[in-house]
Amino acid sequence: MKNRTDIKLGVAFSGGGVRGLAHLGVLQVLEEAEIPIDAVAGTSMGGIVAGLYAAEVPVQEIIAFGQETGFMDLASPDRGLRGLFGHTKIAALLADLLGTKDLAFEDLNTPAAVVSADVETGELIILDKGPLIPALMATSAVPLVFSPVRHQGRWLVDGCVLNNLPVDVVRRMGADRVLGVNVPPNVNLSLGDGEEEKELPLWELFRLDNHIRDWKLPFLVAEASAAFTVRIVNQTRLTLCPPDLLLEIHLPNVGIFPNDDSADIIRAGRWIATDHLKELVKLKTNPLPPRWWRRLKSTWFRVRSAWTWLQESEYPLYPGESSLVSVASRA
Repeated sequence: MKNRTDIKLGVAFSGGGVRGLAHLGVLQVLEEAEIPIDAVAGTSMGGIVAGLYAAEVPVQEIIAFGQETGFMDLASPDRGLRGLFGHTKIAALLADLLGTKDLAFEDLNTPAAVVSADVETGELIILDKGPLIPALMATSAVPLVFSPVRHQGRWLVDGCVLNNLPVDVVRRMGADRVLGVNVPPNVNLSLGDGEEEKELPLWELFRLDNHIRDWKLPFLVAEASAAFTVRIVNQTRLTLCPPDLLLEIHLPNVGIFPNDDSADIIRAGRWIATDHLKELVKLKTNPLPPRWWRRLKSTWFRVRSAWTWLQESEYPLYPGESSLVSVASRA
């Protein structure tokens, strides 16, 4: 990599299943612009991308892996019955991509961390030491779909509910500036012009030649509904520890499961990153303000935040009135 400066740039990748392939489009633009990354962290699919990138797997190889791997390539029976599927196939695929099953975080030239959650205690677990593959399996262990991963004496699952965009983790890794890349769920249930909703016999949903309903849509609605909690937690975290630049990539009606739109998802990441290329370059090239100024700014931010909370009513609404919309106001 060229143009390396003493400004440490960190990147935080969000979870989002197949939507996380958009992270690869962002990485392509960063590499083409010769903007080096000094630290990476991610959750779920973002954690897998972070780990593979830090392990110096070429982005094009990760793209090929993402485009060629279907859901059934990942799904293996869970004999412990803790989830619908186990991790045998995923572990084998990751080992093949990395070239070894024994790679550890300590072997990486680029510092990396992935976020998981202890399903028994509810604790946020940051994995940045020890074997890499179990950590990647843990951060992407979507509850119900994949079984929890036994790692470091804990039962670990996807950390998305606790920290889906780990900007704060990258900050604690020593990054001077942080880029956040978020791929939130985006549901559009519009029926379209002139389309009327019709009742459909249940058996029609399972016909192989059914073109009326998308079988993935109910899962997408469920994911988007659960994501409300994730969004609230994320907004609070980003308020307390904002990135220097946040790229949000919206992919309407794309859920977490692999599909045929992977090339379009990657292109969406490229487009967003290209649109913000000047800002991305500045993350690495603009001089940092003096340390005393950064400390003063941080102190002022905390004082202002405390004052804002003091101005709230005795029993404030959470997440706030701005998120509450009455039915009458939308009529």
